Amino acid sequence: MKKTVLLFLFLNLSLFAQNQKGEFRLAPNSDRHELYVSLSEEFIFKDENYTEVLLRVDKIKSLMAEFSIGFQKGISIPNEKIEKLFLAAKQNGHDGKSVLKLRNILKVVVDNPSNERLLVLAKRLEELDEVNYCSLMSLQPILPPGDIAPATPNYESNQTYLDANPGVNLRYAWGLGLAGSGIRIRDVEYGFNKNHEELVDRNVFIAAGMTVSTSAETSYTEHGTSVCGIMYADKGAYGVSGMAHGATEMILFPEWQQIGYNRVNAVTQAIANSVAGDVVVYEMQTYGQGNNYVPAEFDSVIWNLTKAATDAGIIIVAAAANGNQDLDSAYYTSYMGRGNSGAIIVGGGLPDVSHNRITYSTYGSRVDVQGWAANVRASGYGDLIMIGGDFNQAYTNFSGTSSATPIVASCVVVLQSYYHSLTGNYMTPLAMRQLLQLTGIPQGTGVAGNIGPLPNMQAAILRINQTLNVSENETLAFTVFPNPVANHLELVVPQSVGDTAKLEIYTALGQKVVEQPLQSGYNGYDVAKLSQGLYFVKITDGKRSHTKKIIKR
Repeated sequence: MKKTVLLFLFLNLSLFAQNQKGEFRLAPNSDRHELYVSLSEEFIFKDENYTEVLLRVDKIKSLMAEFSIGFQKGISIPNEKIEKLFLAAKQNGHDGKSVLKLRNILKVVVDNPSNERLLVLAKRLEELDEVNYCSLMSLQPILPPGDIAPATPNYESNQTYLDANPGVNLRYAWGLGLAGSGIRIRDVEYGFNKNHEELVDRNVFIAAGMTVSTSAETSYTEHGTSVCGIMYADKGAYGVSGMAHGATEMILFPEWQQIGYNRVNAVTQAIANSVAGDVVVYEMQTYGQGNNYVPAEFDSVIWNLTKAATDAGIIIVAAAANGNQDLDSAYYTSYMGRGNSGAIIVGGGLPDVSHNRITYSTYGSRVDVQGWAANVRASGYGDLIMIGGDFNQAYTNFSGTSSATPIVASCVVVLQSYYHSLTGNYMTPLAMRQLLQLTGIPQGTGVAGNIGPLPNMQAAILRINQTLNVSENETLAFTVFPNPVANHLELVVPQSVGDTAKLEIYTALGQKVVEQPLQSGYNGYDVAKLSQGLYFVKITDGKRSHTKKIIKR
């Protein structure tokens, strides 16, 4: 079957930068770092024989002796998963080099790894032609951008970001029964409160084998409680309702574990446990010019991981950060020169019809879309209300690019679910970004600095419907009588269908309820067994497919 094209094809000009050197830096107020080095693709490592291979290069051998250094695998993704990501990237039209590049990112093991010693070593390594870049990653945390008695009020009416303009109009999607069915969410940050009444009975967990540090204060861990609540809270008669509450699962990959803080490991594990169609959320920021905050992918290792994942079809939605930084300024020329990582970068906008940038949001041409950066009712913290003094019934008004990002990510999850229910395929990260931008509500002009449009779910869903109806599969278009249906569905199928043609009917949540063979010409189906609601009728002949929407009344 040919892959359905959602939007216009654009020439992908995102190229790897020829020079990423000179970007390493120390995080402020951090006396512990790890040094990563990206080595030329000419090195072929087998069975992690890094020292054996690198000792063959005299200059590297000399540095190894001078600094008493060794090398370890930097990106702990198994080779089998690397191969799967590589094949997925090739299937998505990429050359796969972004994935293979991960095999040559190594962690440098050095005696007495003081900041001063690591800085000197990074500089010396980058003098070598065989080194693409060095990156210093802090080992100290960076700030993150069923009802129980007594009864909790229903706050869904306070979640005005769910409404039409100035909200994203998620209620339109809910009205069609769309809430993210079949899509898996991964969240990279510090922690969350699994015992919160909105999450205790939900399929949201910490990744297997990972822990949340007991040193992480609630100002860190409750950040995740709010993010999980915005995206995945129980949609019941109390509290808030998760925008993508129908998703399959939401898994946290914590940066700060009991064994220590390691952002590279958290991102690596999130990607290693994802496949095309999954949505990974970066609730992270890092330091840019003047130690002001910028997207996490400003760190080269995170950028390489992100590029590999998005090439393989994994959608990454990332906070632009709360640093009021212009990513188009001279300081960020090298970062912008790397090209587009494929992540959807989210800026913070005002929660009103102006859709202006909130003053502290980082901005620039690399920022794709915006979400609400204030007045976002969510679970956690308890600074708004704590029902009965119970921490597990705590609610807040969330803000910043931290709130903007899960709003956009939820839209992505619901749209991905809808598209997959119609086509059996997943939107690529590029197609999803273009859809959000082309159908979004334009940014206001009251505050300078690009953060992009606000998603408009109704417009995005209608665009999907429109595009599929004029897709390359149009020759398979069929007629449905009547619509809305009564007790009988009649199909007039084109003569061109082959012997393998079949009828499939899906619920609005993507569950297949009918599958039967078809013949060209007239076909009938008794829909009396279907309950009332929205359905999607699909015919396919093994090479092409086409879908129409019906309503059983």
